[in-house]
Amino acid sequence: MSKQAFSVRTKTEAVSQDRRRFLQAAVGAGLALGVVPRSMASGTAGHVRVGLIGTDGHTDILLGSIPQMPGVELIAFAKSLPDDDVSRLKRNKAFTEKTRIYDQFEQMLEKEELDVVGICLPYYRNAEASIAAARKGIHIVTEKPVATTLEDLAAVKKAVAESKVRLTSMMNMRCFPPYRAARKAVEDGLIGEPILLTSQKSYRFGAGKPWFYKDLKTYGGTILWAGIHSIDYMRWTSGRKYLQVSAWHGNKNHPEYPGFQDHAGVLFKLDNGGTAMTHLDYLRPETAPTHGDDRLRIAGSEGVLEVMGAENRVLLMTAQGAPRELELPEKVDFFADFLAELAGKGEHIISQEDAFRLTEVCLKARGAAESCRWMDV
Repeated sequence: MSKQAFSVRTKTEAVSQDRRRFLQAAVGAGLALGVVPRSMASGTAGHVRVGLIGTDGHTDILLGSIPQMPGVELIAFAKSLPDDDVSRLKRNKAFTEKTRIYDQFEQMLEKEELDVVGICLPYYRNAEASIAAARKGIHIVTEKPVATTLEDLAAVKKAVAESKVRLTSMMNMRCFPPYRAARKAVEDGLIGEPILLTSQKSYRFGAGKPWFYKDLKTYGGTILWAGIHSIDYMRWTSGRKYLQVSAWHGNKNHPEYPGFQDHAGVLFKLDNGGTAMTHLDYLRPETAPTHGDDRLRIAGSEGVLEVMGAENRVLLMTAQGAPRELELPEKVDFFADFLAELAGKGEHIISQEDAFRLTEVCLKARGAAESCRWMDV
């Protein structure tokens, strides 16, 4: 893949307001997708038919959004495994008496006429399902990582390109107000040139993890699962490119999950000569007030930004005045934002190129950790 940078777009509040108006007034009223959904051919213009595959990951990105959008319906759901207990998911308002449930996603894709599918399988199977959906001409919202090997990533890219469908990955932290505020502050030049980027993702381990966390081949790695967010929001907020990466990861406290990493550190060389680093852990005490503690610090030539994700705060420090908290924008609904792009109303918050490129960067970071050497990205 080319070393071309992630695409950088300036998304003004006017565009965001236009997108919200579209979703509130147009989707429910019957505005068709930009690529005409097959459901329209059967006379249900504007009816967006959604399928969901799997129970692993952030299923609520779809299930929490669908009930808020008239005209968008969860048509079908396929289990991760035939014996999955889906009782918790079925209590969600997105599930109705009309939602058909399948034991295998291949059956669902063969029998249902879908416009969009969400994929939340054990992470090593995300690529397999994305390829199958692309070959059916269905737009894709996949859990991250898009793939757990470079070979599978190339296969997904090929299938998506050949089918001319749109793929996005669930990098929903771009939608969170503190990171959007930090990005705008950098774009507005409030801290000058970003030079040092540091970030943190710290989580409780909880009572246990799914079976596929026990093998690196099925899990993919903590850098790909958790670190992918901080690696993304460092780059997205700062606008910088990653050129080289080195990383370390390991498991010191969870021997019952040998393929799992409960800590990791990732170091990047930036395109402007600066440095970026993120540290990840599943060592947060169970008594902590929140499940996660996500942070970001951007030190620039003229000031510093500090994002405290769990506190929903952004602090700006410059030589021009006392430290101050930034006003936060509204949160963006990730799935609604994706449907809006399909309908021709602006650009989704993560481009298809970004979804693929970010996956490649994280795969190479994992490779750096496994080989104990620097890698070009």
